[in-house]
Amino acid sequence: MRSRYGALAAYSILLFGVALGALVLSLPGGVAFPPWWVTLMGIGACLFVWQFGLRAPRLGLISMERLPQVGMLLVFEPAVAASICGMASLTWPLVSRRYSQGSIKVAALRALHNAAMTALMLLAAGHIYLLCGGRHPINGLLVGDILPLAAMALAAQAVNVGLMILFFRFDGRDVRSIVTPSYALSDLIFVPAGILAAVLYNTGNVAVFTLFTGLMLLFVLSFNSIGTQRDPVRADRGPLTRLFEAGRALQGARRVDDLAERILGEMRALFRFDELHLLLVDRERRLLDVRVHERQGKRLPARQKPIDAGLFGWLVARAEPLLVKDWQSAPAELPLRAEASEDQMGSLIAVPLVNDGVVLGLLSVQHQQAGVYAPADLHLLRQLGAQVAVALADARAFEDLENYRLSLEERVTERTEELEKANLEKERLITMLRERSLVLERETQEDALTGVANRRCFMQRLAAEIDVALAVGRPLSIAIADLDHFKVVNDGLGHPVGDQALKQSAALMRRISRHTDLVARIGGEEFALIMPATTRDDALAFCEAVRTEVAAHDWRTIHPGLGITISIGVAQWDGTAELAELLHSADTQLYRAKRAGRNQVA
Repeated sequence: MRSRYGALAAYSILLFGVALGALVLSLPGGVAFPPWWVTLMGIGACLFVWQFGLRAPRLGLISMERLPQVGMLLVFEPAVAASICGMASLTWPLVSRRYSQGSIKVAALRALHNAAMTALMLLAAGHIYLLCGGRHPINGLLVGDILPLAAMALAAQAVNVGLMILFFRFDGRDVRSIVTPSYALSDLIFVPAGILAAVLYNTGNVAVFTLFTGLMLLFVLSFNSIGTQRDPVRADRGPLTRLFEAGRALQGARRVDDLAERILGEMRALFRFDELHLLLVDRERRLLDVRVHERQGKRLPARQKPIDAGLFGWLVARAEPLLVKDWQSAPAELPLRAEASEDQMGSLIAVPLVNDGVVLGLLSVQHQQAGVYAPADLHLLRQLGAQVAVALADARAFEDLENYRLSLEERVTERTEELEKANLEKERLITMLRERSLVLERETQEDALTGVANRRCFMQRLAAEIDVALAVGRPLSIAIADLDHFKVVNDGLGHPVGDQALKQSAALMRRISRHTDLVARIGGEEFALIMPATTRDDALAFCEAVRTEVAAHDWRTIHPGLGITISIGVAQWDGTAELAELLHSADTQLYRAKRAGRNQVA
């Protein structure tokens, strides 16, 4: 079977060999590398801007990388600077899951390509700078330095953009939609900062250079913070940087056909395919609505077929994604379920569009060649599919409302005598839909009994707070609390009394919590608290206050024989634990508190 990355791998390996040879030829015996700690600082500077700098649309690349690259190029010999930055480029895809799309193959290919591209780019830029009479090392700025520095920056950018275009062309991407003019020129913005860094370093004034470095760190982190605030997709989960712009493009579509065209445009930018399907599920009529079908660049007419027809109908029923690397070696049941039109393919990816547990449709790309798609492509399509499902649900709601409005207007035109009645009915329905939408939105995030957050909201917020804590390095603590002997309350005093006790318990916890904290009901009598920027010690003190407040509360206002205490387990995120591990740690502490006699904090 032909490899999905065959041509791309051959290009990347060849380019890496060329770059390695160029480095060997450019490193004569007289060139000395800086001390090991300086080398590590250079690599660290590159990794820092890739992690926290500005993100280029669709690519996940960081235009701020020119700052350390240009700085090192004007401090060290071109071959030395190219080697240091090349090592950083080789490292980054291997440690960044976001940049490697969660695929080892993608990480390896990007590591080889980026290391080679960086080395060749800096070698070319350095030699052009010296050929134009540039001073090296540069320790000041003169009028005569402008031309060599400009030539250096343009040479670096030309090599960078040219090799990136080749990379995405070999990867089968739509280069024009990815490497835009704004992206091609954005790197040049940070060249002056790199030049200034080199001048300050070469002058030997440690205090000034240190001050400049500190300002640059604040500058980079500030831009990263602004980018994060403007991009809710990243705050939600994480899911791939290249999908940020796709998510924005899908938002706001009020008609399904309009959304379908946007989806088609994003799919062309993200995948290579011979055939694409976007199917919508009509459960009321038990039909699959083939809303978009493109084959070999030609748009085919929309059509409908039974909901259980063919391979796509089977996938909709199973609500599971599918990756077929080679149709000829696919499991036997797949060809048996495929229709004649579906059986003429080499490789395929299909992802159900699921929103709130309901399959709304299916998105699929196919290619006549085998080995075109890999798990990284499935991962990418699943992330895009999650965004499409949300946008599709919104577009359907808007479309249903709009269609109904148009229907009402047609009736008004035909029967003017019913105008007032139709308008009143329309306003009533619009109000009802708006109120229902608000109720549904609240229900997805709020516990119906107590009014605090529900389990779903708690899990989403906890995942987001872990991302924030990881990004900014601040502590994060959670607590899981359980009302003691609550079954006795329900069994002995009745569920209405138990419900009132749950409501007042939630109100007590929410009243003494900070506005940044989150109180959630995650089970019958089980609550959870998220405490951002809080160490375990502070969380223990806060939870002790919660425990005291619950124990001291006058529960007799609910029932004369009622008394409530609470046990709480506290855990602090250690910077590496997965979400499930953090919850398990807090749960373990809760059981420890209960075993110690209840009405305690552990």
